[in-house]
Amino acid sequence: MLAGLLCCEMVARCGISLGKQLANLFAEVGSFYPLREKFCLTPEVKQKFTEELRRDPSESHGIKVANVVRTDGLKLVLADGSWVCYRLLGTEPVVRVYSEARSREDLAKLSAAAKAWIFD
Repeated sequence: MLAGLLCCEMVARCGISLGKQLANLFAEVGSFYPLREKFCLTPEVKQKFTEELRRDPSESHGIKVANVVRTDGLKLVLADGSWVCYRLLGTEPVVRVYSEARSREDLAKLSAAAKAWIFD
């Protein structure tokens, strides 16, 4: 409820629709495209991928890894500002992959690279 009231206040104070405010924000900082995927793993793939998660890759699909974060899974922040995070579930043989990129095309490449890293 509070979020809705804050949105109403933003429109009232600025005199600009939320859609226009969002367009202005994207014009200033650029767009971001998020994606959340879930992949079911066979026991063999899970074992292999668990071992892969222990290492810190220096690149992902040809882009240098700028930062590795292990707070909640393995998050690779890439030099172009995009990122991908792998989270293995402890209760079932599943890996969740969260990604974000500046364009839909880059997001598709990031998603394909993430899937290839898991299953290849």
